[in-house]
Amino acid sequence: MAEAQFDFGVVNAIDAESIGTPGKRTFRVRVLRGDEAASLWLEKQQLAALGEAIPRLLEQLTTPDQHGNVDPRPIGYFPDEPAVEFKVGRLGLGYAAQEDRLVLVAHDLESEAEGEEEEEEEDDSELPTFSCRFTREQARALSTSCANAVAGGRPICVLCHRPIDPEGHMCPSANGHRKLPLPEGP
Repeated sequence: MAEAQFDFGVVNAIDAESIGTPGKRTFRVRVLRGDEAASLWLEKQQLAALGEAIPRLLEQLTTPDQHGNVDPRPIGYFPDEPAVEFKVGRLGLGYAAQEDRLVLVAHDLESEAEGEEEEEEEDDSELPTFSCRFTREQARALSTSCANAVAGGRPICVLCHRPIDPEGHMCPSANGHRKLPLPEGP
């Protein structure tokens, strides 16, 4: 694998979070290694896909967990201005067998757009912007935090399967004749 511009190596902590109110939320993966921090901003679908991919990858591993005695450390303090911060265009998840760690690779959305516009002999757009490695337990905790971040959104309309805003929803399946209220309960 090619070296990333920012290679955090083995990280101390990794999690996911959403910021904002339902319908206006942003999503990110937070990574800590020593005093360094990285904030990888993602779309909701990217975060959901990452959270779903982790258990599938872990199921495929047949070797014993070499780091099973290490508990995942939760992120307490996270700086307002991390050393690495960008919007993710492409995201990859892999496994480094020699270390028995999962690998997260992220490509910056802006550098990918520049790479498409410019035809260079050396295509730097293929090089990842960020990479890090983490244990299976950290991966399980990341998967759970991804699911929790995504689940805190707006309820979905049973008729059209679109999100319902707090003030209601003009459902196309009702031909716009009535505004459906926000459902009560969970």
